Amino acid sequence: MRSHTAAFLNIAVALVFAGAIMMTTSALSGTQFDEYTEIVMYSLIAVWIIPFSYLSVLAKRAQKRENQ
Repeated sequence: MRSHTAAFLNIAVALVFAGAIMMTTSALSGTQFDEYTEIVMYSLIAVWIIPFSYLSVLAKRAQKRENQ
């Protein structure tokens, strides 16, 4: 994978998770599940770290290969 592709995917995943956080926060606010809004938000952030870390490693490896 090229470093530009990994960076693009990293941005796309970040935007998807940002959208998911915004949608769940707005969907849960004002309902009986309002107290769980922060838990859901932090859980989504924790899940987002996994593909972010993986794609960052791939981008770093690709950058090293491109520089050689």
